[in-house]
Amino acid sequence: MKNYATISRSLIALLFVVAGVQKLMSFDMTAGYVGSLGIPAPMLATLIVIIIEVPVALAFAWGYKIRETGYALIAFTALATLIAHRDFAMAGNMVMALKNVAIIGGIMLAIRCGKNGHN
Repeated sequence: MKNYATISRSLIALLFVVAGVQKLMSFDMTAGYVGSLGIPAPMLATLIVIIIEVPVALAFAWGYKIRETGYALIAFTALATLIAHRDFAMAGNMVMALKNVAIIGGIMLAIRCGKNGHN
């Protein structure tokens, strides 16, 4: 069962890590988009997003402080959904919002199951 828990956390974390690395590789463009959403200090906000998406997600995948890293990822995902995917009239936003809700559900289950996959 431990392998299932690790694999599940890793697959969830993969979404965050890939997104974070992509943001890092196109930092200026990402910061511009963040600024267009009306978020103050878009460069700092982008840096914070990358820090959450890469090292926090990797820690979650590796089983380090699953509860704390999981709740950080849940908070980030919920906030990102409310900020970036709230307009369902825009193509794809409903699917992105629902995907994020599913990710939150997976993280909640991972927190509940803990490091070994059973709690």
